Parts: sequence; structure tokens; C-alpha cells
Amino acid sequence: MNDDNLSLIKEEVYKCSKCGLCQSVCPLYLATKNEMYLSRGRYNVLNNFFNNRKNLSSKFIKDIDICLNCNECKNFCPSSIDAEAVFTQIKYKFNYKYGIIPFSVSYFINLHLHKIKKIFSKDKLYKVKVRRKKHKFQQNNKKIVYFEGCFNKYINPSDKNSSLNIMEKLGFQIININSCCCGLPFYSEGNLKAFKINADKIIKSIPVNADYIICSCDSCYATLKKAFKNNSISEKLLRLEDLLRLNNYQLPVCSNTVVHRTLGRKEEYYLPLNIKTINKKGSCSLMENFFMLKYKELYKILLKSVFYKKAEIDNKTIITTCQLSKQGIAKGIDYIGSNANIVSYSEYIEINS
Repeated sequence: MNDDNLSLIKEEVYKCSKCGLCQSVCPLYLATKNEMYLSRGRYNVLNNFFNNRKNLSSKFIKDIDICLNCNECKNFCPSSIDAEAVFTQIKYKFNYKYGIIPFSVSYFINLHLHKIKKIFSKDKLYKVKVRRKKHKFQQNNKKIVYFEGCFNKYINPSDKNSSLNIMEKLGFQIININSCCCGLPFYSEGNLKAFKINADKIIKSIPVNADYIICSCDSCYATLKKAFKNNSISEKLLRLEDLLRLNNYQLPVCSNTVVHRTLGRKEEYYLPLNIKTINKKGSCSLMENFFMLKYKELYKILLKSVFYKKAEIDNKTIITTCQLSKQGIAKGIDYIGSNANIVSYSEYIEINS
């Protein structure tokens, strides 16, 4: 981060009026009552640093990662301070390290070794398995790059298979690229240099004749929006459901089905009218910022205050448009002993069509 960027962060932090409205929406603060997990508390420390030029402690640099990056505080902030951007830039400036090795390194090692599967409830997560099909539908002249993401590549290929099956039914031609990771692990740890390198690789891999770049994961979609910023290909980026909406895809109607609204999601879902967004005590699956993997003790505390109530989800199918959320919800379902079933958006369509 250069001095200009640091000045911009100063200006953002100085806008905090200490009003405390973020207290009412921060899941971490509501669960722990710890001011240092609140944006206001962290802004106070940063203000002292900027004013007195005292060194920030290594503990503080680590503590600002103990965050869901949900940015709910921004939505309630009178000054609209972008907390996620502030803390990401601070981690980048002060070379934050999660542990002996960066979190992104251990994360990718676990993905390649498939050890990450042991963290999640296999009964809940892998109940639905969709195979890849060969379709003989009339093709149109539109070409699609499907961005599978690392979870679909290593953990849950069923969502990828479902997505490709649906797009081919619509007649789209699929262009295959190596699309392992959107770069979220780099961004969440403040490694903006690695994030840019990863973004450049993705951009170079996308053929110029591609009409759409499709994600079936809200986390990948939001991260690629950041990665493609100031690049014209961002206009081609769509969620899978956006593509289905554009093509008036006939959706299946199912009973006892609800949808999980992912954090930061403001747009309405493209779903049958009988499917409602479920009421819940909190607003997250606890896989945001890979929180469930990083902070296991805090995760257990937070789970009790923000996850679904057992009575809300028993005997229901929960749909999510985010593969990270699917992992978090599956773990939460197992933890509270519910018999709910969790499926991705594409899996829901494919298994019920």
C-alpha cells in the first residue's frame, strides 16, 4: 500500500462518528459483546495509530481478521464506511499472517489433499450427487465460460455437473478453462498482490469470443466482480440464476423448500413463488471469510446466536446460491441435529426437473 492508499484509509476511518449503530448488526459483537470485534472499536485503534504514529500491535493486525467480512456494519453506517475494504487494506499494509504459513497456502494444500472434506458433515453435504450428462439439444450461437471455483473442483463436483447440464439444455456452447480459484482466500487475508496475479491469470484464460462468464457460487461471483474491476469482461459476468432469468427458464416447483439468503445479497432470487427466504436469528452461514475453518472456538459461540433454529429447518430442503455457504450450513445442520437437507441452486433445479 502506498502513502496515497493509506491516506484514503485514514479518511474512511476518520468518518466514524462513534454512533454505535454497528453494534445492532455485527454478528460477532452480538454473540461476544467484545468491542474489539466491532468496527467502531477497531476504528478507534486505527485512529490512535494515525494520530500518534504508534506501532500497531501484531495482535491487533491478527484480530482484524476475526471478522465475517459481511459488511453489515457498512449498510447501517451513516457515513457508509466500507469496513471490509479498510481491514483488507490494513492487513495488506502490515503484511498480516494467519499463522506460520499464510491461510491461503494451508487452504489450498487441504483442498488438494481432500482433507477439508473431514471438516464437513458428509451425510448432509454429499446426499445429493448429480452426474454429468450428454445432451443432444439444438445449440445456439452463444458461448459460455463456466467458472467452477475450487469448492466445485475439489469438494462438490455435483454443483458443477448440474450447472453444465442446465446450460447445455439451453443450447449454450461451453468453453472449458482452468478455473480453480476466484482468489477469495488471497483477498480475505489481505494478500492483494497474489489476488491481482490470480485475477490476471483468470482474465487471460477467458477467450475473447465468450458471450458470458457464469458462476454458480455467490462468493465466486462477488470476488470476480472485484477481480474484474475496470476490465470490460466484468460486463459478461453473470450468476447462473441471472442466465436462467434471461432465458425464461421454467423452474421446478417443490414443497417444504426454503432459500438461504447469502450475505451482501440484495437482488431477489429467481425461484418459484412458493419458495420463501427463511427467517433466522442471524444472517450468515459462518463460512464467510472462512470463519468456520479459522476460528473454531468462536465459531461454536457464534453458531448458537446466528444459525437457524432447529424448528425452522427440520424436514425442509434449504437452497443456497453459494458453495461456501453450503459447506457452512451443512456443518451447522449437523451441529444442531436437524434433518434438513442442503442443496445448491443448480442441484435443486436438476434433481427436480
